[in-house]
Amino acid sequence: MAKSKVWFAAAGATNWTESTICKAKDLFYAAGLNKCIAKDDAVAIKVHCGEWNRTACLRPEFVAAIVEEVKACGGRPFVTDSTTLTYHLFNNRCTGQMELEGANRHGLNLASLGAPFIIHDGFFGEDDLRIDIPEGNILKETYVGRGLYEADACINLAHAKGHPITAFGGCIKNFGIGGQSKRGKYQTHLAFWGDPSDQIGYPKVNKSACKGTACPYAKMCEDSCPDEAIKVGAAGVEIDFKKCALCYSCQVTCMFTGMGGIGFRDDYFPLAQIAMSDACLGVMKTFKPGKVGYMSYAFDIAPECDCFPWNGNYVAPDVGVLASMDPVAIDTAACDLIDKAPIGPNSRAQELGLQPGQDKFKAVNAFTPRIQLKAGEKIGMGSMDYELIEYEPELNPENISKWQVRKTPMTVHPMRQVFKRHHLAREFEFHRAPIAGWLKDWKSFDPTA
Repeated sequence: MAKSKVWFAAAGATNWTESTICKAKDLFYAAGLNKCIAKDDAVAIKVHCGEWNRTACLRPEFVAAIVEEVKACGGRPFVTDSTTLTYHLFNNRCTGQMELEGANRHGLNLASLGAPFIIHDGFFGEDDLRIDIPEGNILKETYVGRGLYEADACINLAHAKGHPITAFGGCIKNFGIGGQSKRGKYQTHLAFWGDPSDQIGYPKVNKSACKGTACPYAKMCEDSCPDEAIKVGAAGVEIDFKKCALCYSCQVTCMFTGMGGIGFRDDYFPLAQIAMSDACLGVMKTFKPGKVGYMSYAFDIAPECDCFPWNGNYVAPDVGVLASMDPVAIDTAACDLIDKAPIGPNSRAQELGLQPGQDKFKAVNAFTPRIQLKAGEKIGMGSMDYELIEYEPELNPENISKWQVRKTPMTVHPMRQVFKRHHLAREFEFHRAPIAGWLKDWKSFDPTA
């Protein structure tokens, strides 16, 4: 069986053709993503819009670059994300209105992108369709936002970064969580899977760390639960597991305060990865074969997800941009490249003493992200066995002009016409100090000389 192909352009630039924007556009065509799009297709560009106050999420220029090429292929693009569960007390993306406010703050809007930004599962995340996935490892159905379901084609445009629960977030997570409605997210979180007494994924109370009503965040803890399943008493927190729907809000709120009173069972995390891959397949099944392409920007590689309202120091320097028709292959390549990269200064990876080549996200987030990759491979989403095709743009006049906003250089038009009317550098005498002496006197301003 042939290996899946993943195109890769390394970060860094020394000339016009090596801009990340230019390389992303080149990879869009090299990987054949243009072939996903037919004339007048409604094309969803699925992104993670990022939490309020997060600065390490996808830059609007990275998204706009792909919008432009979807249009050039005859498609009608829209950029999209879904609402979230109430996964922490001040979550900004729980309703469509709040998410649009946050997306706009991140520059994800019609003015910046050249395409509308929409919430694909509706105002409260209730607009969805059930997708059967009998081949799923754990999930046998999932719920996909209607706006994503109704699109003719899709570009899964991911930001490669860490995740505290699934270890890594890339293209699989962009569909497996971000492609789900609220109902789909509960399903992927494994809500009500087994008896609550099993505690699979349900909040785990650390009684030695929970200070009860003496905790300064006790009121926030109670307020975090949309199902009113939490009561905080003098002896600690009490959770009614018959009410708990596993939205993560109490766990993440407590984690964000640094108190450590409520957390997760360790055996939940690998199961969450496997379920997420199942849900990703559910989104893939809503499109005809060949109508979904995958791209990943391995830039601003924070240890945690873009769901966080801040970001830690990056575990690795910028790696580059990847493109493929295989979601498992592209995420595998992204993880491999990030692992091979140097260690980010002052990062959690450096703090743990990691060396290049080690599994960064396993060390930082407790479990290897290869679990989700193997799970996806097992259900036919793609292959972890890939061929990495490294792309280096050639510097020549054609490539220099190819992705410029105007193909004709500005020196030709319109500035030559302006200079024929009056030359801004010649029509008046400039007043300056005499040149004599200044060819050497500048050295007196250099404190290192």
